[in-house]
Amino acid sequence: MKAIKYLLIGSLFLVATACSNAATEEQTEAADTEKSVMKLYKNNCMSCHGNDLSGRVGPGLQQVGSKMTEENLVEIITVGANGMPGYEKVLSAEEIGQLAKWLSEKKE
Repeated sequence: MKAIKYLLIGSLFLVATACSNAATEEQTEAADTEKSVMKLYKNNCMSCHGNDLSGRVGPGLQQVGSKMTEENLVEIITVGANGMPGYEKVLSAEEIGQLAKWLSEKKE
């Protein structure tokens, strides 16, 4: 009976550890993605849209997600609009998608 009890406790410990490691990996991946998107923004967008997304030459993007969908943003980043150049030859489709997703989450 004691052996079963210890086996059960050990199994629960392993499950808890595995869950903890998975959460940590997800957090690390999310942080890496955020850093990657911030670098893309800094290198390609910040000069016109400001370091805090408040706008400069280009419009502010602080609440762009409440006005445009991710798909709208992909289109604009890709081909450009209203004086903004397109970035289809500068950024990969994946990078454009990352920026568009990140910007679409800016709703407040």
